[in-house]
Amino acid sequence: MRITVKELIEQLKVENQDLEVDFGGLDFYRLKDRGGFLHIEFSQTVYLDDEGFVVVENHLKSKQHKSE
Repeated sequence: MRITVKELIEQLKVENQDLEVDFGGLDFYRLKDRGGFLHIEFSQTVYLDDEGFVVVENHLKSKQHKSE
């Protein structure tokens, strides 16, 4: 799904500007102009597989479990 930057800004304008944005467990990395579209990048790789399922590859170190 793609929307224009203008559409995104219009939707964000009506929100409380002090609210935090939650990316559902993904870690925001940066915005990148890809020549024709603006890519929102995360520390995780997110893509659709050949069957159309969303795949998330987490490249961050996993948390160490504390011994009890």
